[in-house]
Amino acid sequence: MRRRRTIRSAVEFVTFTAFTALGALGVAAPAAAAQQDAAAGLRQGAIGAVREIARSDPSFSADERRAAEAGLADLREHAATLTDAAFELALARIVALARNGHTQVLPASWQARFPRLGVRFFVAGDGLRVMDAAPEWDRLVGARVAAIEGHDLEALRDAWSRYAPGRVGFRDESLPAFLEAPAMLHAASLAARSDAVTLTLDGGERVEVGTYDGWPTPDGVWALLPAARHVELALSGGVDGEPLYLREPEAFFRFVPLPDRDAVYIQFRGNVDFSGATDMAAEASHALERLRALAPRYVIVDQRFNIGGDLNTTRDLMEGIPEIVGEDGAVFAITSGRTFSAGIASLGYLVQAAEGDVTIVGEPVGDELEFWAEGGPAELPTGTPVLAASERHNYRTGCPEDDCHGSIRNHPIRVDSLEPDVTPSFTWEDVVRGRDPYLEAVFARMAPANAKD
Repeated sequence: MRRRRTIRSAVEFVTFTAFTALGALGVAAPAAAAQQDAAAGLRQGAIGAVREIARSDPSFSADERRAAEAGLADLREHAATLTDAAFELALARIVALARNGHTQVLPASWQARFPRLGVRFFVAGDGLRVMDAAPEWDRLVGARVAAIEGHDLEALRDAWSRYAPGRVGFRDESLPAFLEAPAMLHAASLAARSDAVTLTLDGGERVEVGTYDGWPTPDGVWALLPAARHVELALSGGVDGEPLYLREPEAFFRFVPLPDRDAVYIQFRGNVDFSGATDMAAEASHALERLRALAPRYVIVDQRFNIGGDLNTTRDLMEGIPEIVGEDGAVFAITSGRTFSAGIASLGYLVQAAEGDVTIVGEPVGDELEFWAEGGPAELPTGTPVLAASERHNYRTGCPEDDCHGSIRNHPIRVDSLEPDVTPSFTWEDVVRGRDPYLEAVFARMAPANAKD
């Protein structure tokens, strides 16, 4: 049976419709008639493309599809009254009705397409922090932000959930792209202006921050997917020392023997190398050979930054690890909300092969055990990148249905849970001081060692 999602209440959807119809999302600036006609045509084309996604993407339930049709009909009528940000946000909200992590407008693109604030944010275990700042606001780096325009982090997360699918940890990965685009906050009725916001810091100080055009523009895969802010912070020199999980910050795969602990640390920052520098399948195969030669007592599989890729590249490795460590050893996995798509599948293969005998440390993975994936990103006529799904994944049942992804039907995953066994607090201070509470929790569960990494 397909898992049924509960659509938001009819009252909430009516509120959204009225909200759009009243133009509360913002009013477009006047333009020449020809430009207006061209822009109007592009918007209507985008609406038509999203309608096709809602009709064909199997992650939409019947109720969600009807809600999307109603929202699109309303948007078609009022599209000309909206700012670019407001129109894009309206599309994001309609696409997000599917509540499927692989079905979404891709907000990372906003960093190149809309003006950005003079500060950048980091969602830490102890709240929202200023990660980086333009010279005018440099003193704010490291400050804890109690509120943006009077809205605390939980309120901002709640607002973002209307436009972004997936579990909260996965949504937190793209939350900064939303918070750093004042036009988006204004379009969502979270900010009074579209070119500045007021931050309230711990202690009550209020600081107005405007836009800044000096930030680098993300490129490659990070123009579409959110880059890991831990990695960005390490690359900018914002982390003390060289914690194991942040070494070689641009590498997508790492194999690190820890002989003093009779352990091997394996890190995936993707199930493919999005830079094209390495063949991930070959790397995984070689890693399996090295593991068999080393025969460590412990294997640590760090998936905290694994945003996905090809689930086939790592399957043999994941299935081989439990047998290598044997009955006297132990397998550990590290996860976060960024552990997504093929990253979740890899974890599933590992836990299944170990018959559940894997200690998972960190935060919950970014999606449920059933989701829809396999569709590639497309660009709407307005330039908006959108991701749609086409095939089912179900890691509870093994996914025997005809609409399941072929690799999962041929190599099923059946697990009861991938939730963490241990969830240590990971604060901003931990990050910048180079501490890793997740790996420390793993080490604490190993036999005593004379040396520490």
